Amino acid sequence: MPHRIPALIFDLDGTLTDSKPGIIGCLRKVLDARNMGDQGPLDRFVGPPVAEWTRELLPHGSDEERAALAREYRECYGREGWQNNSVFPGVREMLLRLRSADFPLYVCTSKHQPYAQCILDHFELSPFFVAVYGDRPEYSSHGKPDLLALLLREESLSSADAWMIGDRNFDIEAAHANNIRCLAVEWGYGMPGECAQADAVAATPAEVIAALAPDGSFAHF
Repeated sequence: MPHRIPALIFDLDGTLTDSKPGIIGCLRKVLDARNMGDQGPLDRFVGPPVAEWTRELLPHGSDEERAALAREYRECYGREGWQNNSVFPGVREMLLRLRSADFPLYVCTSKHQPYAQCILDHFELSPFFVAVYGDRPEYSSHGKPDLLALLLREESLSSADAWMIGDRNFDIEAAHANNIRCLAVEWGYGMPGECAQADAVAATPAEVIAALAPDGSFAHF
């Protein structure tokens, strides 16, 4: 019996593109402008939704103060941060291979939708994807589990025939909250041990298909 081809839902930052320089650069500028002092390494803020790290940076701040911090960061990112980015080596070739094998591809990212689309357009990656789901101000929830649930519902994807592919524990948690499998990628920003809860792991983009089906069922792709 032919093996059913699953839908593959990719994270963006740390999975498709190396956006860390732009994110860290803008965050540092905003923190310096606010004289918020040394916050230590900022790598931990690459991946989670902006609303999550504003709570960490302003633990005693009001909703308005946190919203202002998020707005200042996004203004910087919209001006310059998104351009300080690059496609990870091997990602374009991976996407070409997956699309030629008829895997339906999607993007689900905590990045704001306009920035995500701009980045994918800039690097000419948009044509690979059926749809791109990013965060929007009007959403009642900005958590990745809810965004992934929205994608699955609107695209009529079965949880049994979908994989989330990402580099952080946020991707794994979102996948499992929606009863889909998660492939963790080791070329991104994940901390040691984050991949442990994933259903499969790929060290490089070239290993993705084999990691999805170690029994060799996708070997002909």
